[in-house]
Amino acid sequence: MTGTRAPAPLAALLDLVLPRTCGGCGAGPPGSGGWCPACAQDTAGPLPVRVPGAGRVAVAGRYGGPLRRAVLAYKERGRRDLAPDLAGLLVEPVAAVLVPRPATADPTAVRLVPAPSRPSAARARGGDHVLRLCRALAPRLTAAGLPARADPVLALHRRARDSVGLDAAGRAANLADALRAVGTPVPAAPGEAVLVVDDVVTTGATLRACAAVLAGAGLPAAGAVLLADASSARPHRM
Repeated sequence: MTGTRAPAPLAALLDLVLPRTCGGCGAGPPGSGGWCPACAQDTAGPLPVRVPGAGRVAVAGRYGGPLRRAVLAYKERGRRDLAPDLAGLLVEPVAAVLVPRPATADPTAVRLVPAPSRPSAARARGGDHVLRLCRALAPRLTAAGLPARADPVLALHRRARDSVGLDAAGRAANLADALRAVGTPVPAAPGEAVLVVDDVVTTGATLRACAAVLAGAGLPAAGAVLLADASSARPHRM
């Protein structure tokens, strides 16, 4: 069928299997995909974000433009091919969070703990998208000289509500009884930094809840890294 265009539904299916456009701007010739150099350059990160109770927090950029479109395409529209490119955007935020402070030493390894999704949401998306992001980020950090591994030690109970539309208090209450550590987490090894990983920070409730549960399980987090900041707070100096 040379020269015949695929029907629209088939074309959409092919875009999921063999994406033909950039996840950020939608541009690109047939066969291209992922994250184009222009969108990568447009990302302003790493940016620090102030989230009391969550340690140091850094993001790849603000939640807008190409980055917002890419996050939504990856999270909600089946663009799993974006995981490696989005993971690459988190390398510098990781470095920003782990910059040594007085009386601290360089970490020798990092454990990436994904903020968990509701079980029903993960099933609908074909798997936990943040865990997939951690698994794509770990080898990039390892190749850069910082051994890293993903460790999904947090889980949400199925009774947790969708957090969309909830304010900070509502999100905190929603997570209070639903977020838990799975089993008995292995304590951090000497020199190993624990980081929470998520896609977007809005109120900071999820990051605070994750940090609290990890601390209660004997696995305190040094901070968190995320793809985008959708909060109203302005970045601060780290």
